[in-house]
Amino acid sequence: MSPLKSYVLPLIVALAIFSYPIVNGFQVFLVNNLGGNANLAAHCFSSSNEDLGNRVILPGDDFHWEFSINIGTTAEYECDMGYENKQKRFQVFEERRDALRCGDQKCFWRVDRDALYLYIKEIDDYQKQFSW
Repeated sequence: MSPLKSYVLPLIVALAIFSYPIVNGFQVFLVNNLGGNANLAAHCFSSSNEDLGNRVILPGDDFHWEFSINIGTTAEYECDMGYENKQKRFQVFEERRDALRCGDQKCFWRVDRDALYLYIKEIDDYQKQFSW
C-alpha cells in the first residue's frame, strides 16, 4: 500500500466521526408539582446562549426540550424558576453530572414547594437535588 493510501483511510474515518454532530440526544422535563393552583414561571437557557424563552407551566403540566451534544463540546442548561414569593436559578442539566443518572437520556425534574427532585433511573425514584 502506498504511503498516501495509508493516510487517506484514517483521515476519512476521522472526518466522518468528527463531522457527525450528534453524540447523544437528551430531553429535559420540568414538571410543575407545586399543587393547588400555583403556576411555575421558568426561563431556561444553555451555556452556549441558547435562550428557550419565558414559560408559565400550569399545575400538573410540564415544559420540555431536546438537544444534542456535539463531539468535543459539553451541554449545560440553567433555569430561573419561581412561584409565589420564591425565585431561584437551578442548573437542570450538566453533562458530566446528569448524562448517566438520567434514564434513557431523559431528565425528569419534579418541581415541588420545598425543592427540585430528579428522577434517578438506577433507583427508580425521585431524589431531592436542590432546595428553594
